[in-house]
Amino acid sequence: MADTPAFAPSRPDPSARLALLALCFAGLSMALVFGYLGQRRFLLNPVWIYITGYAIAFLWYAYAGARIVPALARVPPRTVVPIVLAFACLFRVLVLPAPPSLSTDMYRYVWDGRLTLQGINPYRWTPNSQTLRGLRDPMWQQMEYKPYQTIYMPVSQGIFALANALFGGNLVGYKLLYVLFDLGVIALLLRLLAWLRRPLTQVIWYAWCPLPITEVALAGHQDIVGVFCLLFALDLLLRRRALVGGGLMLAASVLTKGFALLLLPLFVRNYGRRFTVVVALALLYLGLPMWVYLPMFLHGMTQYLDNVHANAGLFYWINTALAHVSHRHHFAITEKISDMVIGAAALWAAWKPVTSDDALIRRAFVVLAVTLLVIPTLFPWYLIWLLALMPLLGRRPSYAFVLLTGLSVLLYTYYISIKAYWWTPVAEYGPFYAALALEYLWWRRSPRPGFEKTLRMSREHPVLQPSLPSPLSHDPTLPPLMTQKN
Repeated sequence: MADTPAFAPSRPDPSARLALLALCFAGLSMALVFGYLGQRRFLLNPVWIYITGYAIAFLWYAYAGARIVPALARVPPRTVVPIVLAFACLFRVLVLPAPPSLSTDMYRYVWDGRLTLQGINPYRWTPNSQTLRGLRDPMWQQMEYKPYQTIYMPVSQGIFALANALFGGNLVGYKLLYVLFDLGVIALLLRLLAWLRRPLTQVIWYAWCPLPITEVALAGHQDIVGVFCLLFALDLLLRRRALVGGGLMLAASVLTKGFALLLLPLFVRNYGRRFTVVVALALLYLGLPMWVYLPMFLHGMTQYLDNVHANAGLFYWINTALAHVSHRHHFAITEKISDMVIGAAALWAAWKPVTSDDALIRRAFVVLAVTLLVIPTLFPWYLIWLLALMPLLGRRPSYAFVLLTGLSVLLYTYYISIKAYWWTPVAEYGPFYAALALEYLWWRRSPRPGFEKTLRMSREHPVLQPSLPSPLSHDPTLPPLMTQKN
């Protein structure tokens, strides 16, 4: 008998092949749902069709991320990741032709972009101003909040102008531009996962989530630009130690959506004076169109914050409780409580310098999560800011926040009879907070040491240190975050 080769290639694991087939089946099932939604002209009439389709896609997504992908742990990422990315692109293409019937925000994007291209500062006049009467068109008729000053910040206005120059009033063109930013987020997640030595397959928690697919590729919301800039800033700061580029991108994220403003204390605390100067100059220069008409912008923001309240969780319950105590001032008191909680979260994140890249990302996630959970308005697409960080948090994301991205679709129950139901916040936030409490208890009882404890152990016992160059290696030329402190 001939001897068996010492290094004979092993046969493919039948269970791994079965898991790959299951992943493809889940992807095809989701594609059928998105293909159907992409062909509907109006998704909110009847709204139960959209909610049901979203729920089916979400269940397949959660099953794929929580059960199928872990079963593929022994399969090389070069086999699994291309499948995940191919379906992620397919999902977005399938919903791209659909009209943005979930929201009318895109009509304001087109309006503001037209004004910028014609040399008119969009912060100066409201859409119903008689000065702009000659620019009114059918899209103007469909636009909401015509008496409001624009609340979209300068980087967003630049993207609106670019999209208008490229596509005119073609909404599919606008959405295509946002899908490119969305795919850019996926690419940055892969780079950051590799840097943090996380499984690349964790990108599925963002790439297959129905939330960005429906709220960006289908509804065309512009928050994805700010999310892309935030992840790009993380990529530049963590992987390349590029303070100038990272500062510019973080400023761009701030000037897309104010959420990123709350992260400035954390980043400034850990990257020092040079980074602070770069961010300050970038905010000053990129925000110039807004600074010139700052009173108009603040007026529009006040109009919006005073009149648009939807889908609140903790804010809704605190406000309802205080209404029995103070009939006139309960909302103002709740706003102050919300502001104090957000400020405390930002202060907590910046109180001590972080000791690792993981800690920086976790603190940024906590600040954004606390903010979104206590503000008076939480539209589903706001959660994309959290979703983009979830694959980077650890070996798995927070299942509670994954659940919230699915339950957020209940906001659209408003369109059943054009009114807000008392049970909607209960059905949306009740399961989320229950899952969050269970995760906290599991974390407290887990015998495994956290990352910070493992880091200390690795410093005390060199045998535990990784063989590859560590991103925390001591180098006096690096900014404070990247310098190991003994």
